[in-house]
Amino acid sequence: MKLEKGKPCVTQMNIGDTIYIIESVASDKAKETAYDKVKRLILDNVNVPVISPEMTQKSA
Repeated sequence: MKLEKGKPCVTQMNIGDTIYIIESVASDKAKETAYDKVKRLILDNVNVPVISPEMTQKSA
């Protein structure tokens, strides 16, 4: 799907009992594609340790 400049694209997705509504708008000033941005975010966080909720709870 290609976004038209200035015209938003609205997508709705259900995950479990939650409805997510995503609105995308193309930008003339964008320096990277959505694919490149997501790839960069994933690669930048590959070695970041994940803290599980169990580790963050204080023991009584």
